[in-house]
Amino acid sequence: MDRTQYAGYTPATESRRLIAHGLPKVLPETLGGRHRFSPLSLYVGDRLAAAAFARLDDVGFFWLDIWVLSQKRGGSWSLRGGSSTAAGPGDDLLAPSPAAAVLNGHARADGTARSDLNAERWFPWPAKWVAYGIVRLSAEVGTVRFEGRHIAIPEHGLQALAWRPGQKATTVELLDQKGDPISAIPLD
Repeated sequence: MDRTQYAGYTPATESRRLIAHGLPKVLPETLGGRHRFSPLSLYVGDRLAAAAFARLDDVGFFWLDIWVLSQKRGGSWSLRGGSSTAAGPGDDLLAPSPAAAVLNGHARADGTARSDLNAERWFPWPAKWVAYGIVRLSAEVGTVRFEGRHIAIPEHGLQALAWRPGQKATTVELLDQKGDPISAIPLD
């Protein structure tokens, strides 16, 4: 049974549904009424996935949820961790992405976190860490290149990513609408 404290929204089920069917073509313009949550972005890498959702809680606050999943040997996806961040009063998560001048650059990494993939095992060693986070992109960015994959950016400009931290720095290469490189940003 997939349980959660969020009314009408189960992160594991919704993340698996997003992996299976992809992002919807049309997102709601705002949350409220029958739309209490909306998928924002999805990244599926090598046995890792990150899903981001906008959520409206029972009190009326907006939240940005990022969930990281790992793929088991049988092919099923297991929720391994995640985080929720309250959206600021002027932060409309579903609004179109701003221009680079408004964002103070083409991209901003809005925070990264780490999760142990072995945390729920009886013998949780050795620890297998995975990093995940969200990148806020300007309207000029059409796609990003991350770990050899090209990812189309949603209209709102928020992209969730997951990676295995290593010795070398992890970077995201930003590409414009034509596919030409703009710049690259490091992820912590």
